[in-house]
Amino acid sequence: MRRRYVVLALTAVCVAAVLLCWQRRINAKRAAAVAPYTAHLTIMMNRVLTDGSSWNTVYTEVIARDRQGRIYEKTKSSFQDGEQGTESFSFFVQDPAKLQTLNWKSKGQEVVQAHWPYWSGRKGCWADQHGQHLSGVWYKVPASPRDGKLETIASIADPSGDKRTKTRVVTENLGHKEIRGLTAYGMRTTMTPLESGGPSAMPETTTELWKSSEFDLKLLEVTSGPKYGLKRVELSDLQRGDPDPALFELPHGYKVETIEYHQVPCEPAPQKILSSP
Repeated sequence: MRRRYVVLALTAVCVAAVLLCWQRRINAKRAAAVAPYTAHLTIMMNRVLTDGSSWNTVYTEVIARDRQGRIYEKTKSSFQDGEQGTESFSFFVQDPAKLQTLNWKSKGQEVVQAHWPYWSGRKGCWADQHGQHLSGVWYKVPASPRDGKLETIASIADPSGDKRTKTRVVTENLGHKEIRGLTAYGMRTTMTPLESGGPSAMPETTTELWKSSEFDLKLLEVTSGPKYGLKRVELSDLQRGDPDPALFELPHGYKVETIEYHQVPCEPAPQKILSSP
């Protein structure tokens, strides 16, 4: 059962890669700096288990950003194995000025410190010394709603690391609307595996995301799929101003493991326009 939730986590990472690429393009067009904040997001999940039953949970995620552009995230990690469940907290700090990230968990005494050269503006794909954690630009999002939908065929790694699955990724620009008094821009991403797989195969999912133009912050995100279930992430509280600087510091007494990323050849991702209004 744990493998199934690793797959679901991988799906979220793949979708996040699309959003990161789009976010960079939009950020490059904005001259003003993103305002500092501390936000609470309410996450409601109704996940489909392999036996056809469901697993429900509600929790809160904390995201903060300071004037230096550093980002802090605190997320609850839950694993369900039949009637048994375990919980822990994951912490993530992103520091673009140092081109690095910090990642640690409440259960354990180790911090992973990763150096990411691509934040310097260099384009391409990246991997660590073991060839893992590949990061690169796979696909794009249409510049406006009138440009229709954009299809990309991507090769996504299986959680086991033994296989890459050919996957169709369709992106759509949803334009702008107001959410909780903030101007938001939206996109929809549908990921459909084109090859069959075993229990660890990525399920088909559709994600609709709305982010604040002022804070570059997720305001509403809904992910669903027939074998995935439903996950809804919604902003529940927002405080303007700099967060506590201690949030961005290494935890005391933890062992630090450093990962260096290097540039690797990118796998081509063919793209085509599916439709246009």
